[in-house]
Amino acid sequence: MAKVCRVSLLLLATLAAVAYGQVDEVLKWQKVEYDVPTEVLQRENGYIPIGNIPMGAVHHKNRVFVAVARRRWGIPSTLNVVDISPPFPNTNVVLKPYPNFALNELRADLQPDANRIVTVYRPRVDRCDRLWFVDTGMMEIPGNFTVVQRPSVWSIDLNTNMPIHRFEIPKEAVETGYGLTSITLDVDPTDCEKVFVYISDLQTYRMVVYDYANKRAWRFLHNYFFLNPLEGDYLIQGINFAWDDGIFSIALGNQDPATKFRTAYFHALSSNSEFTVSTQVLRNETASQRSWHGTDFKLLGYRGSRSQSSIHAFDPETEVIFFALIQQNAILCWDSNKPFAPQNMAIVYKNDRDIVYPNDLSIDQDGYVWFMTNSIIKLLYTQLSLDDFNFFVWRANIKQIIKGSVCDPSSPPNVHSGQRFGDENNNDRVTFFEYKDKQGPGGGPYGGWGHGHPGRRP
Repeated sequence: MAKVCRVSLLLLATLAAVAYGQVDEVLKWQKVEYDVPTEVLQRENGYIPIGNIPMGAVHHKNRVFVAVARRRWGIPSTLNVVDISPPFPNTNVVLKPYPNFALNELRADLQPDANRIVTVYRPRVDRCDRLWFVDTGMMEIPGNFTVVQRPSVWSIDLNTNMPIHRFEIPKEAVETGYGLTSITLDVDPTDCEKVFVYISDLQTYRMVVYDYANKRAWRFLHNYFFLNPLEGDYLIQGINFAWDDGIFSIALGNQDPATKFRTAYFHALSSNSEFTVSTQVLRNETASQRSWHGTDFKLLGYRGSRSQSSIHAFDPETEVIFFALIQQNAILCWDSNKPFAPQNMAIVYKNDRDIVYPNDLSIDQDGYVWFMTNSIIKLLYTQLSLDDFNFFVWRANIKQIIKGSVCDPSSPPNVHSGQRFGDENNNDRVTFFEYKDKQGPGGGPYGGWGHGHPGRRP
């Protein structure tokens, strides 16, 4: 009988995570801790573990940069770094403020300071060894939203660990930094000074474009940036809830050899559809002022039922796009040279035990896809226990994980035409029941973000 039980437990553990190829669990935390002066941790609201939720992780040369947005009191540093080394996973690694604590430390009077950052979500690395991010300039405390300073675009030289650029986004491009949670870098293949930064504004349903060479910023508004109201209800970990987040992620294809422009793939969080636009349009400040964009923005197609995705990223070598699926606890792939249809997509990794809201995904320069989960659903709606492992970072070799799947460039497509809309049975809908925040640590006023401000911005 004991032998049968052991076999059953092994089978359950195997089924908890399913992958096409090897997936490495690189980092995991029960709670986030920081390498900062002791007196900082001892201050009132200096460090409150339950509110420290990682929102982004990106890899560069054996370092992982981890962003912790200031959405609660008690977050000592918003931009951080950890060194990684095998054997993996590295467990409960202490975060080091990056590039230093002085840049991350808030002023006691919360006054604007161009030499400090307030809140960072999802940093990105470019081919020129620079770390880019948006400082939203906001303290997003439930019931106490505070605009500390104007949102700004930053870059840091990863070879010297020194900030090299800061651009304050003008009010004409964005009212505040609330909703600026992901950025995408469009760097010229031969000139590191030619950069366009595309920023998702999920709160006001706009896309902000920053022209680094000319130090100009503008924004686009389009109906495709909005949520799909039929696809804003969620069922995760047995919990029903609704989010109204708009445009959330932008992924860039390879540069067209003839035009030198790229295809930008984008989607709202609360949507199962994918859309495209050429960067030739996005780079045109005059085009952003149009009231009608004709056919410049296009519907690419439908990912499938319950396929809402947080972040997605394009691999320039295989031309495969990976999607982090928040309702399926999974990573999805699609070969961009095949028709966009659910039948031409594959889940390459699924982990119902450990993936609780996959909140970030990126592709490094070594041919790996990296993704993170942060258990924010537990924090918002049930109970987050700091005795459990809550935050994970995985990586997978792209060629290995897609090998033999429909995403493999050597595999034929399963269907030869794209699918533009959902099925006739309206399977995107889930029955919605209001799920109230649980009181106490990890829920309600101590753990959840609260309900007093529109949009939850995960």
